[in-house]
Amino acid sequence: MSSLHPSFQHVTAAAANGLELLPNTPNPFIEMTLLRFRLPAATAVILRFFDAEGREVSTHATTGEAGENQLKVSRNDLRTPGIYTYLLETAYGSAVRRLIMY
Repeated sequence: MSSLHPSFQHVTAAAANGLELLPNTPNPFIEMTLLRFRLPAATAVILRFFDAEGREVSTHATTGEAGENQLKVSRNDLRTPGIYTYLLETAYGSAVRRLIMY
């Protein structure tokens, strides 16, 4: 995974810190998917999306609350169909997953 983007080299054992990135639903998706993550406390959150070639195509920055949080991602956020890797970065660690947009 580290060949996709330098940030991926620093993916931590996030679950040990109370951070959990849940699978997006639906996956694959056509128009919209829901990303869910759990945080141990309120903190700044950055979600970065990378295409299959490792190029960053979208970034969302927000403040997450303690407990479960969600973010809707639409077709317009990613532009073209394909496989994307998304990276969640917080003060409690980082986590990564993949999604497919048709």
